[in-house]
Amino acid sequence: MVLSKEVRAMAKKPYTTSIDTDISGNFKSACEERGIKMNVVLEAFMKQFTDNEFAVKISKNGVRLEIEEK
Repeated sequence: MVLSKEVRAMAKKPYTTSIDTDISGNFKSACEERGIKMNVVLEAFMKQFTDNEFAVKISKNGVRLEIEEK
């Protein structure tokens, strides 16, 4: 998914939440390795989730993403 210049230029809102420290650290490292800002990845994730491109499945075994086939 590629965010258009218009979407990237939209007004921004600060967003604060609690994230597991290991997940947060690994995510930050992965973004740095790829040269992508964390907020860009999170915005893409949020956009695809709201567009129903994947579902979050929660079970006793944990949380996972399920990609919706189109």
